Amino acid sequence: MKARTFGFALSLISLAGCSGHRKPVPNPTVTGPVTGGRGQAFDTFPVADLGYTEEEYFYSGTASTYTSVGTWERDGFWQAKPLGAANYKVRMLVRRPSDATRFNGTVIVGWLNVTEQVESASDFHQMQEEIVREGYAWVGLGVQAAGILSPEGLKAWDPGRYGSLEHPGDNYAYDIFSQGGQAIHHPQGIDPLHGLRIRRMLAVGKSEAASMLVGYINAVQPLTGIYDGYLVHSRAGGNNGYPENLRSVVPQNALIRIDVDVPVLELQMEGDLVALRSHVTRQEESKHFRLWEVAGAANAESPRWVIEVPPALTHRPPFDETSNCRDPINAAPGHAVVKAALHALMLWTRDGTEPPTSPFIELDDPVEPDPIARDRYGNAKGGIRLPEVEVPTAMVSGRENTPADDARGKLNFCALFGTTSPFDRATLAQLYPNHEAFVKAFDASVDAIQKASFWLKPEADEARKAAENSHIGR
Repeated sequence: MKARTFGFALSLISLAGCSGHRKPVPNPTVTGPVTGGRGQAFDTFPVADLGYTEEEYFYSGTASTYTSVGTWERDGFWQAKPLGAANYKVRMLVRRPSDATRFNGTVIVGWLNVTEQVESASDFHQMQEEIVREGYAWVGLGVQAAGILSPEGLKAWDPGRYGSLEHPGDNYAYDIFSQGGQAIHHPQGIDPLHGLRIRRMLAVGKSEAASMLVGYINAVQPLTGIYDGYLVHSRAGGNNGYPENLRSVVPQNALIRIDVDVPVLELQMEGDLVALRSHVTRQEESKHFRLWEVAGAANAESPRWVIEVPPALTHRPPFDETSNCRDPINAAPGHAVVKAALHALMLWTRDGTEPPTSPFIELDDPVEPDPIARDRYGNAKGGIRLPEVEVPTAMVSGRENTPADDARGKLNFCALFGTTSPFDRATLAQLYPNHEAFVKAFDASVDAIQKASFWLKPEADEARKAAENSHIGR
């Protein structure tokens, strides 16, 4: 394995004092369950058939913004203090086991992502199978202004249901996120989780929400201690994704403070290193920090366990489920690692079981638009090795896709979707002379990633079945 290299050396800093100045978090007013308007919550999900109940609540109060104390350095040891106050009213979307005895004691609190100017529960959709089979509760908090006030936001989508919501701006998002957690864990009045006994709360954020969480961990977690662990999924380099009033004091490519007093698992896909330049934020693991990097995966995906073009098709592969990108989007099942990351973080917070160490994706030139070192097929070297990369039937990458001609000039996120290029039949025949050869190699790779705890058994079983049923080598 290639040795890890870093462009930034962390000094030895005392691990004491991260939680030394805690202050009580105000408990907001909770109302609901919310009804009316179109008769359903935005981004609703059919959980009833899964044994879950979905309800929507509003919570409101007075939130503070935060200002920096002293100079904020790249090491993330940031001191902050509350400043000012403003009224707010936002929503929380709750999905909980209908049978309270199924609850595993862990609440996942999702920072709803607003990159597309709407409140998106993107991590829930990648985790949902693991959430249901293990009995988690999930609560999405809409703490950023765009999700409410944008032309596509809640107030425009359903003014009858969401017309009373108000948001003073993202400068107040951190305190709104703290107060939402307080309302969940220590309810006063209405209990959104109907008396479920909560043992731990895990904060989760993806993409822009992940970058916001980095600032929250560095500046606010030491003051509040609301959350028991963090999953930071697909954060970006630079200093975007922070509240506007703090952006001028946030250094470029900030790290996560190594004296954080709760577990933090950062998960990065290959595509995040390309499109979001996240490799510039790499840091060594520490007592409460781990970083996983997944070769072959992208920020968004149309996943398949085995990537192939059925024999009857010779044109654009059917696994491309988007119409606004020029090339087929990434088909690697990065979601399987997301589920494993959730499970690993839960064990880490529950009983101290530390997650495995991930190898880093290998780099060629870090300043190039595509900094990744690649094999002869175009797949990334290093990192967590998905079977779809280790036993390839396609080039699956996080390289930036481009919009199709009819999507140019319109809002699209093709740069985050990666690409897929299936191998031709001659290449497949050279790699896998028969079906048994492919299945044997693929199953061995599945065994390896499951043994390393980067995949869980249900996903591994599905992948093995898909390999057996595939046409590769036939």
